[in-house]
Parts: sequence; structure tokens; C-alpha cells
Amino acid sequence: MAFPRAKDVMASVMAASMLNLGSLPAAACTSMVFKAQDGTAIYARTMEWGATDLKSEMVTVPRGTSFTPALGGGIVGMAWKNAYGYVGINAAGLPYATDGMNEAGLTYGALYYPGFAQYQEPLASEQSISIGSVDMGNYLLGNFKSVEEVRQALPKVRVVRNLEVEKAFGAPVPLHYVVSDATGASIVIEYTGGVLTISDNKVGVMTNAPYYDWHLLNLRNYANLKPMDDRPHDINGVSLAPFGAGSGMLGLPGDFTPPSRFVRATAFVASMLPVKSAAEAVDAASTMLNNFDIPKGLVREGGKADDYVLGFTQWSVIADTRNKVYYYWTMYNRRLRSVDLTKIDFAAKAPAAFPLDNVRAQDIEDRTKDFSPAPATTGEGRRN
Repeated sequence: MAFPRAKDVMASVMAASMLNLGSLPAAACTSMVFKAQDGTAIYARTMEWGATDLKSEMVTVPRGTSFTPALGGGIVGMAWKNAYGYVGINAAGLPYATDGMNEAGLTYGALYYPGFAQYQEPLASEQSISIGSVDMGNYLLGNFKSVEEVRQALPKVRVVRNLEVEKAFGAPVPLHYVVSDATGASIVIEYTGGVLTISDNKVGVMTNAPYYDWHLLNLRNYANLKPMDDRPHDINGVSLAPFGAGSGMLGLPGDFTPPSRFVRATAFVASMLPVKSAAEAVDAASTMLNNFDIPKGLVREGGKADDYVLGFTQWSVIADTRNKVYYYWTMYNRRLRSVDLTKIDFAAKAPAAFPLDNVRAQDIEDRTKDFSPAPATTGEGRRN
């Protein structure tokens, strides 16, 4: 799909409006970052969105692609041409990356941040350095190769809210962002009260609201968690032994609120056994992400029992930032699929896209034939 300039972007957004105004989506994204022993840095996340079918596409964006963000009211912001090619996942066919990785191994993920996200005020005198909050994926993936470069650049850019995009989309789009690179460095980017905060992602985890530092402080409520089972206690000759394995994690929250998912994801990342290679790291990441899948109906938001918005997992991704392979699966087909960035022509003339699922059905391998006896052979046609 093409990435149009500002006036065309707004026309596309208006035409693609999907949500009912006033409906608030139930979003519950979870992201993780960790490293294998061979130095491979892995980024992984789930995408939850319950108000509608995102109909996401995988998009490749070549080097040199031109962007001019729309800021609302016919005003355009800072223009740029990509220094790096990248792959990204959009939503509703709109020209905004919600997640992705570029050819240098920089990854980006936008996570819902309701009740706290407040971007910078638009200023006429600073339009040339302003971008919309939904343009962050295209901007970061297209222009930077490291977390440190992002850290240095963002204070020089003004990130503003585009109300026209949100009105067309049908709901507010409050976001914070997780960025990591091929070294394993990771940061959380938040605009709260109009102030930019860049936090080192020390535990390698992020979910949704509240802000990152609050989640770190909340971890102190779970300082007793450990992967090793508790030893039996003895009270006056009565042995109090755990009923089964896992007693060291007794108290680990199992609900799907952002604070609970942050604690749970941190426990998983901190306690996982070391993995040697990228392949093992991808397997480990997929196993951990499975614990955050939300089926339709488990999470509902709304004031009435028969009037609610669902929250459920639509797709998940894993990025091997060393080998530049971007993996994904969806709620329709859990087969692991991949895009190898080293085999993509990022010198192409225009972006391209394909739907995440060619067929929305689970890819099932029938192994019945493995139990069937081999057909009998005859002497005909044999070679001695």
C-alpha cells in the first residue's frame, strides 16, 4: 500500500473509519525485551484491540520514502525521507505503523496508554519540527538505528495530538511507545502532562497505563516471588508442604489489568532459563506471549451487561533484531510466519503490503497418515 502525503492521509483515514464514536476500545498490549547468550536481542509483543477488527497488514517501506505528517486543520508538520527501510504492521489499512522493525534492527511498538497520555501543544512557530502522535512509528523506524539516537532526537521534535485522526478513527488514540535495538537496549517513551519522558526499560517489560515508573514501583509489592518452590514448613510437628509445583510464584497476579500483566511479564522474563541462540529465544518468547492471549469474551468494558466493548488478542510479533527476522501469528492462524528483512529490496520505489492472513483459518497438519501402514511393494520395477 502507498503512504500518501498529508491531504491524502486524511482522506484515507476518513474513508476507513470503523468505530462508533464514543466507544472506547479495551486494549491490553504486553511487550517484552530480552537477550540470548549469543547476544541476540529479542523484542516481542501482543496486540489487543476489542472495538473492531483491525484488519492489519504487513507493510514494507523502502528507503527514501517521503513523509509529511498531517497535524489537523490542513496543517502539515516536519517532512522527511526514510534513511532506513522497515517492515511494519498497520491497522485498518491506514498509513501508520503500530509495530515494526527496520533494517538496522531497531524495533518500535505502540501500546495503549489511556488516562495518562497527553502530548505537546501544537505551536504555529514549530510546525516544521512537529509530528502527530500516530506518526511516531514511521518516524522512528525510518530514521534511526539505535536507542541512543532516538534518545537524542526526540527532545528536538514536537509530538502533538491530531483530533481529526481520532475523530475519523472513532476513539481517542492515547499511546506510549517501546523502542529497542540490536544491542538489547530498550526505552519507554511517554508524553504525560505534555512532558516527554524517556525511561530506560530496565526490566524489559511494558504494558499499558499507568506510566513506566509506577509499574516499577509496584513491583515492590511482589518482591517475594521466585521460581524456586517453597520448602515445607513445620508447625508443632505438622508439615505444611505445598500442594504442588509453582509455590514460589504464589501471589503472581493472573488477571489482565496492565499492572498485573506487567508483574507477570517481568516474572517470566526474569526467571526464564538462559537460551543459547536466536532460535531458542524465539521459542521462549512465543511461549511467554501465549500466557497473555485474551480470548473473546474474557475482557469486557461497558456500563451494561448487553452493551460492552471486548478486549482480545488480534496478533502477536517477535523480532530477532540480530538476524533481522520479524515473526508473527494471528488469532485466526497460530502458525508462526516470518519476514526476513535481509531478503527485502529496501531500494524499491514504493511501499508494498499484504494481509496478515491469506485465509482466516488455522493451518492444521494432518498426521493421520503417519499411522497408516506403508503400501505393499512388488518385485516389479526393483533394481538389484
